[in-house]
Amino acid sequence: MKKIDSKNIELTGLQRLTQVQLINIILRKDELEKQLSSEVKKLHKANRQLRELIEEMYCLMNQ
Repeated sequence: MKKIDSKNIELTGLQRLTQVQLINIILRKDELEKQLSSEVKKLHKANRQLRELIEEMYCLMNQ
C-alpha cells in the first residue's frame, strides 16, 4: 500500500470542483439551519399565543 503525503498532492480540476461544491453545500446547510431555527422560534411563539387565546376563550365561556 502506497503512503500518500497530503501536503504534496496536487488536486485535479475535478477534485477542486468537488471540494468547492462540498464547501458550498456546507455553507448552504448552515444557512438553511439558521432559517429553520428562526421558523421554529416563530412557530413556538404562534403556538404559545394560540394556547393563551384558547385558555382565555375557555375562561370567558365558563364565567
